[in-house]
Amino acid sequence: MTDIDPAAGLGPVADGVWLPRYRAGRCRDWTIDLVTLAGTRGYWGETFALADTAVLTGPSQGGRETWMSIVPMEIESQQIGIAASYGHTVVMGLGMGWCAGSVALRERVTQVTVIERDPAVIALIADLALFDQLPAHCRDKITVVEADALEWRPDTPVDSLQADFWAKLLEPQKWDDVRRIQANVRAESLYFWGQELELWRLICRGGGAVPSTLSRDVLDRAVADTGLPIVLGDDRALPEKIVAAARWWAPRDDDWYR
Repeated sequence: MTDIDPAAGLGPVADGVWLPRYRAGRCRDWTIDLVTLAGTRGYWGETFALADTAVLTGPSQGGRETWMSIVPMEIESQQIGIAASYGHTVVMGLGMGWCAGSVALRERVTQVTVIERDPAVIALIADLALFDQLPAHCRDKITVVEADALEWRPDTPVDSLQADFWAKLLEPQKWDDVRRIQANVRAESLYFWGQELELWRLICRGGGAVPSTLSRDVLDRAVADTGLPIVLGDDRALPEKIVAAARWWAPRDDDWYR
């Protein structure tokens, strides 16, 4: 394979998301590889057939790790935030570039500031010229800033925030990270990767057990209790989707949420 179109074969999963063509690339410790997968599971639990895809691999505490890949789980777990973006949107984590590009294509978005702390990731995405595949008026919205997401402060107001720089959906310090980011950025609305499962963690912790069902009222109360301007979208089936997602992506330990 010299390059691939990862959107091919994804069907409705890719609705509302921009997925550029990828070729393999490397910059220092970071690589984008082209691979073939027989099948994979989406964020909400559905199983999908899959063909060629692209994977971003880089350093982690355990050595090397896959940080992002063009698969249904990654796409579905970002769509709420992408759809809710507007005005000046800050994207925390450049990753493979497709999330920032998807945000830039939104008509309601006027400016996209991407915060990425690793210059090698910035150089890799620039070398692949992925944003050149965007229409010029969308490409011109994007500014990539080399900075730490936990330290960066904007010099202009931020309307919406999309954060994804973690390796895992559930991480023990994620709520602390999100609060620290919001204290610095003061976005009008925010979405962060894995927030549905992190809210589920809070709901389980508050009730002292894993419930079998989830209502929208309980979900909305959990959001209100965080004091953060988290966006959930208007999908009435979201509570049921969260319960389904937790069956696959939450830890198997009975008291994992404590």
